[in-house]
Amino acid sequence: MLVIRLQHPDDAEPAWALFKTNTSAEWAHGEWSQVLPLAAGQQVVVLIPSREVLLTQTSINAQNQKQLKQALPYALEDGLIQELETQHIAWQMQAQSSQVNVAIIEQARLREWLAACLARQIRPYAILPDVFALPWTNDSVTLWQQGDAIWLRTGELSGYAATETSLALMLHSLIDGRSEPLRLRLYMEQENTLADDTRFLIEPETQAEVLNLSSLQPSLGLNLLKGLQAENRAQLKQQWQRWKLVASLALLTAMLGLAFIGLDVYRLKQELAQLDTQNTQLYQELFPDSPAPDARELKSRLDSDLMRVNNGATGGANSPLASMAHFATAMQGVPNVKIMEINSSAGTLTIKVQTQEQQAIETLRANLEQNPAIPVSIQSSNNAGQVEATINLGANS
Repeated sequence: MLVIRLQHPDDAEPAWALFKTNTSAEWAHGEWSQVLPLAAGQQVVVLIPSREVLLTQTSINAQNQKQLKQALPYALEDGLIQELETQHIAWQMQAQSSQVNVAIIEQARLREWLAACLARQIRPYAILPDVFALPWTNDSVTLWQQGDAIWLRTGELSGYAATETSLALMLHSLIDGRSEPLRLRLYMEQENTLADDTRFLIEPETQAEVLNLSSLQPSLGLNLLKGLQAENRAQLKQQWQRWKLVASLALLTAMLGLAFIGLDVYRLKQELAQLDTQNTQLYQELFPDSPAPDARELKSRLDSDLMRVNNGATGGANSPLASMAHFATAMQGVPNVKIMEINSSAGTLTIKVQTQEQQAIETLRANLEQNPAIPVSIQSSNNAGQVEATINLGANS
């Protein structure tokens, strides 16, 4: 077991004690680079300042753990200054008793300690208040003063951090009503007069830099990490209930958006299929002797047939093939124009077309007039919203 003691979450100089096969270990002090190799394969216990943890007791008559868990917050609520919802509670029942030992710490602070450990690649098995590092025996109280810190361990699972101003009051509460002197296991770096006080039977502590496994191990029952995952799940559930409506609306909006996108894709596919059909029909009208092409190869087929027409346009003085090739090229940029009839006579190619837009006829005229070698004339009329035009291409146009 590796025990790491921290003064604050960002402590850069931890203290640690490594238990191997022995029942005691000496405290060492240094840097994290010295600690991390020791943590490999070890059960890690992290000690945090006792001033951040309230150790107390309460009495609850509960038949099982579920009843105890439900009743415990109500039993503690009156003794807490902070809101109960912001506190994390770890507990352990005393054997054959209704007494419950309790450790309380702010949830946010506990998560801060845990996050600091995880950030240094330390995954603690337990987090405990550092008062449990003090040696303790059944018939005594341990008082420990080191630097500016003072601890009192009053029981196997009880104790607290004190200050110089509050120490006298705490000691008085321990001896009030006693007829016999209180055994006090004492370690103090500062001079004191407790040895002259007949109300105490002083037992000096001589091994200040030694941690006893027997003093620490019973306190693992108040591991502050107990129940933390359950609290995280409860908070997550509570937050989900709070945001459930918003999340549902967001999901519905996303589904509607996907549905509209799907409809747009379907509409575009239908329009593309319709354009492919129109282009294929136009191709068959221009080149009735050619087999119907697939829409994917329509462009290459059209280029090939136009090249064939252009190459064969010199075959005779009155051949309409050059005019037909020129018309096919002009039609490529004009949508929604339907060819109704194609005739050829005496070198003139006559094509009758139909459309719903006069602008389409004007665009077709502009395209045809780009080749001055092929005369063009167009006569159009508007009949019940349908524009019909007769196009003459060739020598007699």
